[in-house]
Amino acid sequence: MKAAVLRGVHDLRLEELPDPQPSYNEVLIRVKAAGVCGTDVHMWEGTNTEGTFPFIPGHEWAGEVVEVGGGVKTLSAGDRVVAEVPIKCRVCHNCKDGMDPNMCPDFELYGFSWEYPGGMAEYTVAKEERLFTIPDNVSYEEAALVEPLSVAYHGVWSSGGGAAPHDRVVVFGAGPIGLLALLTCKASGAPVIVVEPQPVRGQMARDLGADVVIDPTAGDLVEQVLDRTDSRGATLVLECSGSNAALEATIDVVAKQGRIVLIGQSVGRKIPLEIGKTIFQGATIAGSSGSPYFFSKTLTFMSRRLVDLTPVITHQFPLADVLEAFELGQKATDSAKILLIP
Repeated sequence: MKAAVLRGVHDLRLEELPDPQPSYNEVLIRVKAAGVCGTDVHMWEGTNTEGTFPFIPGHEWAGEVVEVGGGVKTLSAGDRVVAEVPIKCRVCHNCKDGMDPNMCPDFELYGFSWEYPGGMAEYTVAKEERLFTIPDNVSYEEAALVEPLSVAYHGVWSSGGGAAPHDRVVVFGAGPIGLLALLTCKASGAPVIVVEPQPVRGQMARDLGADVVIDPTAGDLVEQVLDRTDSRGATLVLECSGSNAALEATIDVVAKQGRIVLIGQSVGRKIPLEIGKTIFQGATIAGSSGSPYFFSKTLTFMSRRLVDLTPVITHQFPLADVLEAFELGQKATDSAKILLIP
């Protein structure tokens, strides 16, 4: 099979590899669509060290079951599936305490090592326990959005406690996660303000239904948010950019007894925060890590067709053009979700 192999920083190759074979509890899948995540691009750039070179990247994918191992009970050839990224060990203290897979110190993380390959290939294998069937009315391209959408959906409905028509939502960042968070909240009838400095991504947010898009470099951000929330601030703040300025501003725009959910990646950086404001605001801050136990819920949400997710997919490339796809992703502001179609 053909597969994208990330062998080192700025060393991404399309290689011919043996077709994988499913073991007793595994399924062989023909990949139909695979998303390019910012994490993939950052590992290629060398600004993220989560991956262990060499490996087949791609933790956002959808495909068709080709063959099942002898111990597989719930799937058969022809089924359409997506796969979760982390699988917990089940034997460590955190797992035995019932914590989420992301909290396991010895989890299997797919798409980040040779041992646990991703989906940027013509075929991949996956343990049965990782797999979920795709609803009939959801395309492979849409299904490849399940992982990033589930991150946003989990941030809203688990870490954030949900979004309702009476909420006042502010989303920082109009990258793929931010746009999907916007759509998740709009499906509930909540008004949404998106904070995004890049004109192209700001326009994407408008096109997807943002009630207001604020450029934080044009005028006082806090004043602009307060002007659009009857001077009350946001009851739900979703930080999806990971930028220092956005993280600092979350505390300034949150309403009394509001909720701040940190979704964007900002590990390894420290910034000054007037954290004491949260005391008198009675605000809560929650870190939202991944989307544990939310794939099934997210697929159900997608099947309801409450919002159109397809505009988030701005580019599609054949697998042979994987380097071009990564180079486009590196620009960050010229695209939203990029798909590879093996």
